[in-house]
Amino acid sequence: MEHNNHQGWYGETFVAAIAAAAGFQVAVPYPDIGKDLILGRDHEEPELDVQIALQVKTHRVESILDAVTGFKITLSVSQFKRLRGKRQVPVYLVVVLVPKDPADYIRTDEDALVLRRCAYWVSLEHCLPAQAGRESVTVTVPRDNLLTVDALHEFFARACEEVPAP
Repeated sequence: MEHNNHQGWYGETFVAAIAAAAGFQVAVPYPDIGKDLILGRDHEEPELDVQIALQVKTHRVESILDAVTGFKITLSVSQFKRLRGKRQVPVYLVVVLVPKDPADYIRTDEDALVLRRCAYWVSLEHCLPAQAGRESVTVTVPRDNLLTVDALHEFFARACEEVPAP
């Protein structure tokens, strides 16, 4: 597989693994128009069966130590527009940092499956619109926003708060 496609596929699978560990359903929208994964859950109260959408980007790094506060990601204006603002299905931008060598993506043994490296997220809900005439927008994904099982549960808790009372 071509390296960039391999890297992108690995990044989406990395996030899907975290979602699986959190107990969420994962769907891949077809066609992909600005969202790579849709996560859902089967809540005991059906009106709280909410979904969230994720746009997954990947970035090759030797070490994450160089990024003290966050990671700069440049999006086309059309990508930015699909992620910005309040949505019925909340959308998050996820950046998966991956090793430069695909041979280092995963390590398995009898005791563990280790997926290397990590993912960070940001919501662009409150971002201002892109300035007229620009072709791209650079956003910062804070290093404090590590994507974890707990973070995904928080996304769903927030989404449930937005569900109108019956």
